Amino acid sequence: MRKKLLSIGVTFLLSLSASANVEPSTDFLQKNFKVTLDWLEQKPKSYAKDFFIIQYLEQENLSFENAKIAYEMGNGKNETLKKIFNKKYKTSAPLDLKCYRASIEELKKEDSKCIALGLSLQEATKLSKEDLNFFISRLDSYPTLKNDLQIIASDNPFNALINSDINKFYRLFFDLGSEYRINFLNKFMNSEFINKLSNEEEFERFLKYVVHDNNLKNIQKSLISLKDNNQLPPHILFSLGINAVNNNSEDSAYLFFYNAFNKSYLKADKDKSLFWMYLVTQNQSFLQELTKSWDNSIYTLYAKELFDVNIDNIIYNIDLKNEKTSFDVHDAFKWMDVVEDTKKNIDDAKLSKYYNLFSDESTLPHYAFVLQRYNKYKVQYFITPYRDEIKNYDVNKQVLLYSLARQESLFIPSSISFSSAQGVMQIMPFLSSDIAKELKEDYNIYEQFVPKTNIRYGSFHLDTLMKQFDNNPLFIAYAYNGGAGYTKSQLKKGLFKEKNKYEPFLSMEMISYPETREYGKKVLSNYYIYNNYLNSENKITLSTIFQSLVSPY
Repeated sequence: MRKKLLSIGVTFLLSLSASANVEPSTDFLQKNFKVTLDWLEQKPKSYAKDFFIIQYLEQENLSFENAKIAYEMGNGKNETLKKIFNKKYKTSAPLDLKCYRASIEELKKEDSKCIALGLSLQEATKLSKEDLNFFISRLDSYPTLKNDLQIIASDNPFNALINSDINKFYRLFFDLGSEYRINFLNKFMNSEFINKLSNEEEFERFLKYVVHDNNLKNIQKSLISLKDNNQLPPHILFSLGINAVNNNSEDSAYLFFYNAFNKSYLKADKDKSLFWMYLVTQNQSFLQELTKSWDNSIYTLYAKELFDVNIDNIIYNIDLKNEKTSFDVHDAFKWMDVVEDTKKNIDDAKLSKYYNLFSDESTLPHYAFVLQRYNKYKVQYFITPYRDEIKNYDVNKQVLLYSLARQESLFIPSSISFSSAQGVMQIMPFLSSDIAKELKEDYNIYEQFVPKTNIRYGSFHLDTLMKQFDNNPLFIAYAYNGGAGYTKSQLKKGLFKEKNKYEPFLSMEMISYPETREYGKKVLSNYYIYNNYLNSENKITLSTIFQSLVSPY
């Protein structure tokens, strides 16, 4: 359920005056609603529009011409939309298909064009030198592929690759596959070569492959020699610090974290680096500095817990006007207008406008969003909306639902992510469709914008994850975001097993998907706060939570 909140980029198109006393009536929640080209043309480019374009493309008996018109209305960056359009409306030429599907023995009988189409580099790594040399001899008209195969066929592919140009190194490092990287490219690289790698845009992707794969220890150790050349951004420096910790080089790690701290702009990033400076030095002054932070992360909350510092910037309840709102909470496009309108500084007059507009319980999340922006996030709102839908679950499940929903959507029911996840719980369409089948219910994808339905489906999915991961909030969060299979594969790498001064924090940083890695930490801080608010008779410390983070695999 990989995603962000709505990507915006639209002008403020609709009047948001609270004076209009109109009953909300979202068109796509009406019976027999169908997306049409005319309807789409009226909507601004956005992830929300892409979602509805996908619903249009899923209709039966749609002509290619109309599908193409709809597709071209998209924002051009949505991979889900591209995949669906290409799968349904684009086909490969017969020759291409024949070459793609050909076996190695069949390719030997084909011309150079078919060989170039059908022979992948990962397939080439499985070939004998005899077969490689055969294909090399046939590829004079395809010099790039020929040269790639020559490197694979060489007696020392690693030397051949690092002595080629940097772009070729990166391309083959990524394309040759994990097994080949481990067997042939996991060699020590000198500091000169590492510095060359760090000057390229692909270096960030390279780190994602290397830092989180302990089968590449030689390359990991090579990275420790890298010096900050003032071109490396803070998140790269932080990743290099984690790599140094993972390879027992605390002095180098400290310098990476120190430089990351100084270069970071976001408070959350500064706090993360500061915490790791504490971990590698055990200098309490870094921890004390974290107690002054207004950002409520696992690092700052833990520091405040250890020093018994009160958390004084969390609001649980908001006073509303308690008048029926005119705002349609189900309409993603109207919500986009609000997000755009509040992107810059919000003055008192604008805040007053939204106080009058977001005037009843259905718009509590919307007003909390505006207030948080108004206060520049230095006041943080841990509201508990939709109590009628959530209050009847046991308290631990309530805590999990609120912790996940806050991170997923800030409780906004019309939220749509770039991957088409929907609603308060940000459920992917394939998942909500499967849940409807399991519940033996008629399925209407648009009903996922209704909080009652979306939360019920999210709760059903959460039941499965709670069983699979023994109610562990961090592992459940990983699975909710990255998938249960992915989470199990990460835990089976040996994460959350060892007991040392860096755990469980090092394991948290070794989760390979960046989004899932950060998502888990944020949900865990939500869990701590919501538990101690909703479950006041059974409060829990972060220290206790951290001790419970032990992999069952």
